[in-house]
Amino acid sequence: MRSFLLMTVVSAAALSAQQPGTGSLTGKILDPDGVPARGLPVQAVNLTTRAVYKATVSTQGEFSIAQLPAGTYQFSTLVLANRMLPYVQDDLKIASGQTVKFEIRMQEGITLNTLGDGRDYFREVAAATHVVAPKGETPRMPDGQPDFSGYWTGAGGSSDLGAPDFQDWAEALSKERYANDLRDLPGTRCQPNGVVRTIFQGNAQRFLETQGLLVMYAEGQLPRQIYLDGRSHPKDPNPAWLGHSIGRWEGDTLVVDSVGFNNRPWVDSSHSLTEKLHLVERYRRPDLGHLELEMIAEDAGALKSPWTIRRTYVLDINDDIMESVCTENERDAQHILPK
Repeated sequence: MRSFLLMTVVSAAALSAQQPGTGSLTGKILDPDGVPARGLPVQAVNLTTRAVYKATVSTQGEFSIAQLPAGTYQFSTLVLANRMLPYVQDDLKIASGQTVKFEIRMQEGITLNTLGDGRDYFREVAAATHVVAPKGETPRMPDGQPDFSGYWTGAGGSSDLGAPDFQDWAEALSKERYANDLRDLPGTRCQPNGVVRTIFQGNAQRFLETQGLLVMYAEGQLPRQIYLDGRSHPKDPNPAWLGHSIGRWEGDTLVVDSVGFNNRPWVDSSHSLTEKLHLVERYRRPDLGHLELEMIAEDAGALKSPWTIRRTYVLDINDDIMESVCTENERDAQHILPK
C-alpha cells in the first residue's frame, strides 16, 4: 500500500445531515513542506460498485466527501506531477453514519526538490496554468468536418480520470516501482510517454489536421499520426509506443481506433498496460475554444474492466510547442543511485 499517512482518526458519530446508510470522508492534506496542498484532487472508489466520489483540496488544505454508501473503498490523491508521491489507502471501510477523518502529509516526489524542478517550480506552474478559452464557432475543413487544428492545453479545462481497475500483477508491479523510487520511469531514459499517459496527464498538444490525416504532437514526444483516409489497421501491426491509429467520423465526432501498442509506456504514475491494449477515443470541438475527449481503454492483459478518461482541453492562442531534446544538458540520471 502506497500510503504516507500521519494520522487516521475514525469517528463513529452519526452526522445529522447524512443520509441513512451513508458515511463520509473529511480531512486535511499538506505538501512535503507542511503547506496546504490546495487544488489537489482526491477520490474514493467503491471497490464493489467501482463508483467514484471526488473532491478537491481547498486553499486551507481541507476536503470533504459526503454521502458515501457504506462499503469498502480505495482512497487516493491524484498527483500528476512528480513533485509529490501519490497517497493511496486500500480497503478503507466506511460504515453507516461514520466519518473517517484524515490528516495527511504528502511525501517528497522523485524530483527531490532539485533546483529548477522543485516545489517552487510546480507551484508557479500551477498558478499560471489558467487559460481562458477564446470564443467563436467551430472552424471547419473544406469538406465540412470540424477542424481540430490548434494548440490544446488541459489548463483551464476539466478532467475525469476515471478509476482504472488493474489486475493483481499490474498492482504488484506498481508497488514495486514505488519501492524502487520510480527509477525505471521511461521518461528518465528519454523514452516517449505513450498515448494514455499523455492524456492522463493532460499534456498540451499541437493538433494539425489535413485531408486524410490528423497529427498530434506533444513537447518532447513522438508525433502521433491518425489516418483519416479510410484505411484499416495492419493485420499484424508492429508493436509501437504510439500504436496504429485510424479515424472515422460520426457526425461531428471523430472516433479514433488504436491498436498495435507495445507494453513499454507507463499509463499513469506507475502502472503499465500490455500489447492487448485497444483504445477508442472520441473527439468533439463544440466551439472555437474547447476540445472534448472521451477515451476508453480495454486491455484483457492488465485491466479487469474498461477504463474511461474524459477531458476538456482549451485552445491556447498564446503558447506553442517548444523545441525539447531530452538528453541535452541532462543532469538527473547521475543522481539516481541504487539503494
